[in-house]
Amino acid sequence: MLYFHKHALVFLATPKAGSSAIEKALAPHADIVFQGDPMLKHCTFQRYKWQVEKTILLFTTAAPRSMALIRQPEDWLGSWFRYRRRPWLRGSARSTREMSFEQFVQAYLADPQPDCANVGRQARFLTNPADGATVDILFQYEAMPAVTEFLSERLGCEVVLQRQNVSGTCDLALSSALRSQLEQHLAEDYEMHARALASVAAL
Repeated sequence: MLYFHKHALVFLATPKAGSSAIEKALAPHADIVFQGDPMLKHCTFQRYKWQVEKTILLFTTAAPRSMALIRQPEDWLGSWFRYRRRPWLRGSARSTREMSFEQFVQAYLADPQPDCANVGRQARFLTNPADGATVDILFQYEAMPAVTEFLSERLGCEVVLQRQNVSGTCDLALSSALRSQLEQHLAEDYEMHARALASVAAL
């Protein structure tokens, strides 16, 4: 999470949605940086509204605008699957190295989820259950040029992102039947992604 006091903006770092690249580029310009431990770096919208925003309001008269990215849900799960195939997780209950993407999605849809597929949901990360509110400015992860355009204009500096935390490529094929199950299970995530901003002109 990054807070820019002068520009009245908070960036919430949705996991597996470009947050590392944005943090690296913008942390030097931020007044408050939550990084390192995932609980800090990936502060949820609910936790931000419940605690962090109240602290910020001690120093300003109006709450800053909140911003985040959301990734196409199937692609988002694919990123998690690739990330957890990394060698340092080999032998861990969180490793996906010995399974296919189809098996990973089946595990994600299971109840209870095994450790390897317990990765949460973007819609929950971006929503405050107390009132159903979501972040003020939500961009599609796939519209990164629009994201950098918005940030450059808002912060008054050129924002250039470099890819960070990139996982290897692998087969991400899904059967049509399982894809349909996933779309039904993550209907809120798909809907939120569909209505997220794809260009600055939509602001």
